[in-house]
Amino acid sequence: MRDLTGKVAVVTGAASGIGLAISRRLGADGMQVMMADVEEPALAAAAKDLAAEGIEVASAVTDVRSAESVEALASATVERFGAVHVICNNAGVAGGGPSWDVPLPVWEWILGVNLFGVVNGIRAFVPHLLAQGEGHVVNTASVAGLLAAPWMAPYNASKHAVVGVSESLYHELAALGSQVGVSVLCPGFVRTQIADANRNWPAALGPPPEDRPDGGELRATLRAVIESGTDPAVIAAAVRDAIVDGRFWILTHPEFGDGITARFGAAVEGRNPEAFGLL
Repeated sequence: MRDLTGKVAVVTGAASGIGLAISRRLGADGMQVMMADVEEPALAAAAKDLAAEGIEVASAVTDVRSAESVEALASATVERFGAVHVICNNAGVAGGGPSWDVPLPVWEWILGVNLFGVVNGIRAFVPHLLAQGEGHVVNTASVAGLLAAPWMAPYNASKHAVVGVSESLYHELAALGSQVGVSVLCPGFVRTQIADANRNWPAALGPPPEDRPDGGELRATLRAVIESGTDPAVIAAAVRDAIVDGRFWILTHPEFGDGITARFGAAVEGRNPEAFGLL
């Protein structure tokens, strides 16, 4: 994947934030981009903006929690562009609270989007990449896949799982001698709308989390931290470089490096967990 010109990328969660930035970055490198998101008006507006910038783009409303929806996305991509070379399983949501008190629908929603969105993307797209003998998978995890902050158990669980699934996929493809690459993106705080992800809360799961007494305070704290975070364009550039270089780890916030090293060192040495600056 040294040359991206004329290749095809699929990006989920593409209507805003990191997904939109990745779509723009890969499109600027000459890729054709299929943008996918569950938020239909925002997706249509984002695709229109990129098309106005000269990027060859298409869009498909997609609920990554649904295997059928992601399989339809894969079919639509191949029908529209004739191939797929890069799949960015990026869609994500956040939420939390005390682990013993987080409602089960919140767990279901976060794991459905963050983890099964990746699983469904792998199942729908990797066979295409294997058949053509080239391609790259980028799974969006988080520094929360390497460190576990309090009050964010569902999010931490989903992102730890994405790191594990990604590393397993990397080893599996290597064992096959495949030229298909894998990267896992583990950013820190980025200026996105994830603090307001419940705007897309599925009605089938009942009342949205903002109806909970403690939900607003948690989101307000998260929103304040995110607003001071990194520009998504910086993250997108790192993703592009990892695809071209065939690099697995994409750690965009080196300030978390000492905490990650200390955490795994504590595990090896049998010491109890520390907050590593997360409190």
